[in-house]
Amino acid sequence: MTVHLFSAPAKINLSLRIVGRRDDGFHLLQTVMSTVSLFDGLAVTPNREGRLSLEVLPELDIAAKDNLVMKGMVALREQAGDSTLGASVRLYKRIPSQAGLGGGSSDVATILLALNRLWKLNLPLKELIPLGVRLGADVPIFLGGTAAWAEGVGERLTPLRNPPSLPLVLINPGTSLSTPHVFRTYAGQLTNFSPRTSMPLSDGDEAWSELETMQNDLQDAAIELDPEINATLQALTAAGARVVRMSGSGSTVFGLFSSDRQAWQAAESVRKHHPQWRVYPARTLPLHPFLQEEREQLSPPPAASSAVRGSE
Repeated sequence: MTVHLFSAPAKINLSLRIVGRRDDGFHLLQTVMSTVSLFDGLAVTPNREGRLSLEVLPELDIAAKDNLVMKGMVALREQAGDSTLGASVRLYKRIPSQAGLGGGSSDVATILLALNRLWKLNLPLKELIPLGVRLGADVPIFLGGTAAWAEGVGERLTPLRNPPSLPLVLINPGTSLSTPHVFRTYAGQLTNFSPRTSMPLSDGDEAWSELETMQNDLQDAAIELDPEINATLQALTAAGARVVRMSGSGSTVFGLFSSDRQAWQAAESVRKHHPQWRVYPARTLPLHPFLQEEREQLSPPPAASSAVRGSE
């Protein structure tokens, strides 16, 4: 059987504001998110015998049946209403877990996109997003596939126009944080909410000034739980990053740079002085690799030049 390979990108929150809380306790967010070029890998082999299996490398401290990828496969098959649909998946983990990078959500979003194609379901995005929300708050941004302004618990997406591709360095101090724990720590600091009504991050050079004014409301709470986060922020500032910020609920931070060369030099410097940290130079992605591939497949071939058209 044919093995199909897919890349599941990490994400960062360029901005994260807490603007309210629902009656069920979930916080309402306004956040600007973008996928970045740090990937998990999925090798997917579909079958028509109804067999679903998952192998994770390296192994995680979680049973396969409880992994979001397996839950996504089961949920998609139930939605399709066809018990003969099956797939064997090997998941190669590189994105740190519980680190504010959405690795688990990206993995399940990618398997939904992949099996929607391989099982020939052709479900539209408007049907995949509600399924994704049930699996994880960050899943919709990966299904949408492009940098977006997200509201609610992350399910209401407004794609950014012409999102910039920015060089960056990710640093994970080797620690993980529980998202509910970070939110509980932040909850004691709730005062007045001041939701934004406009979508930030304009095109062109103005993007930098907007990026500099953004913030992550959870950053101080995460630093309280893990002071090493502050050390990583300081290291990126010292390395010349124009913007430094924590992603999601931590513990990973990112620094944005003016050029790839500056980002790579900063990454090497940080690695040299802090070998215990996990450091990744990367870029923000205008489009999810899965959707980029689909777009390229649908694009018409380039038109023949006038010289060729005239040579009969």
